[in-house]
Amino acid sequence: MHPNKIKIRGWRHISHSYAMVNQFQLLAMHRLAPELICHEDVPYLVTNWNTKDNASGLLPQDAELIQSIGDASEYGATYNIFAPGALPPSIHHRCMTFLVTETGYSENHFASEDIHQYQGNGGSIHTPSHWSRDRIMEAGLAGETIHVIPHAADEKYFFSYGAEKISELRGNLNFNEDDVILLNVGSFYWNKGLDILVKSFARAREKNRRLKLVLKDQRVTYGVSSKGYIAQYLSEIGKLDEDTLNAILVIDANVSLHQLNDLYNIVDAYVTPYRAEGFNLPACEAQQCKTPVIATLGGATDDFLAGETNILIPGQLIRNRHVDPQHTRVTYIEPEQDVLMDILATIERKLLVPRPAVLEQPAWTWRDAALKIMGTLI
Repeated sequence: MHPNKIKIRGWRHISHSYAMVNQFQLLAMHRLAPELICHEDVPYLVTNWNTKDNASGLLPQDAELIQSIGDASEYGATYNIFAPGALPPSIHHRCMTFLVTETGYSENHFASEDIHQYQGNGGSIHTPSHWSRDRIMEAGLAGETIHVIPHAADEKYFFSYGAEKISELRGNLNFNEDDVILLNVGSFYWNKGLDILVKSFARAREKNRRLKLVLKDQRVTYGVSSKGYIAQYLSEIGKLDEDTLNAILVIDANVSLHQLNDLYNIVDAYVTPYRAEGFNLPACEAQQCKTPVIATLGGATDDFLAGETNILIPGQLIRNRHVDPQHTRVTYIEPEQDVLMDILATIERKLLVPRPAVLEQPAWTWRDAALKIMGTLI
């Protein structure tokens, strides 16, 4: 057995948050010590996920490097990163498991005997935010075994453009020069707060007619079209009209990371009024592109959003709320919709106002995350 070799068990090659985190971490680990890592592919959670429809969007050379990381029978540690998160029933060497939760785990998600066995045998947890750590501790896991290791935005993929290129890209998408464009690329799950965004956007347009909203459809990944949700939310507030619908652009094709970087750059704000997030990787990436982020105050993004650059939405912390039959213990923040509506009604073009600079080199990188993971396991 190679005492310092780490077997990473997880998803590769597709555009899913777990897979993207795993792939960026693999790239960083390979640059640090390629001889110390191997990889075992775990079956995808959804059988129809594939590299054609759900491609990762990585550069060919990076995709090839990730593919080149093979499996090995001899290793001294294991790092698990796939869903659904679970504690391995037995471990015989050093082990770290990636767990991330938005609203918390339902009662009895982890059996107490599994927790004691896993942690008693030296197993540890990686989670990307203090919000997620607190929810994991509520499920009964000991805080001293939970390592908060944040995600990052790779500066090779996410960076800011100059004004001329931004203007050209906006024109290519038929936006007017004075349009104020908002973006969200999250799914329409309740915790993401897209209902809050769509309703606040529609109401804000009564005062700010220049507002436009760009949303990324998640039909390929989750099998549900965003357009149905948009119509439902607008109908609930009496705004299901042609003018409002024409102000919302839904991108229904898979996008590469280069195209995602284009979107972060051309918009005037990335808006994420979430109720609960485990981390919120798009907010981190948008910030790296020097695009202001409008996000919920008090949640996972508090760990990394720069207050002087971004706008935070206050909200009410709700603990242990019964939301649906599958969740008996849910903790979340309910953002103040009226505050968000006022923010959107008065927001200006980002190129027309001075903006505090975001560091070109991020304060925290995937290399830092890889060093923390490997340092814990070796």
